Amino acid sequence: MMLRRIYLQHLTLAISLVFLTLLGLQIIERQHQQDINDAIRLLQSPRLVEATEIDLTEPEVQFAYAHHLQQRGMFEYAVDAYGKAERFSSPAMLKLVYYNMGNLYLQQAIETAEKMGIDRATALADVAKDLYKSALKKDPEFWAAKYNFEAAQRLSRDLPLGDLQESGEAQESSEELWSAMPGFPLGLP
Repeated sequence: MMLRRIYLQHLTLAISLVFLTLLGLQIIERQHQQDINDAIRLLQSPRLVEATEIDLTEPEVQFAYAHHLQQRGMFEYAVDAYGKAERFSSPAMLKLVYYNMGNLYLQQAIETAEKMGIDRATALADVAKDLYKSALKKDPEFWAAKYNFEAAQRLSRDLPLGDLQESGEAQESSEELWSAMPGFPLGLP
């Protein structure tokens, strides 16, 4: 009887210790998530948040910081921040990193094309297409990436070179040429 009582006391003590340990871990995890949420909330403020003001060791915070820089038009800094987020992201988050980076490059390509920097705009659109392809490899049903990939295609077509014709005559009609030209057509069809 006495042995049974000691056994029950030890068992109760062990269960209590396990329970308190799990409770402590839950409290620590909740505080950690709260810190991440606080950092993301700070990044939603209208002012520019410096990298030293937040803890960028968490991929979610790094991603939010990159988006924060993107919203403020800081292209080079945003690309760098997305690159850092890419290294630490989970596969589910990685598709969003690629998608946002693609958006960043596509936005730059459109702005460059409007300033008539066609060669640079084409190069930026090619990078955007590669990033959208990477996002689609992670999630083939990612509709927004498909849509934006098509928009990037309008700036930079992946045209086959085909066989070069020896004769100087072009056998394509002007309609076929128009449909394959990169860029956004002006006016209605």
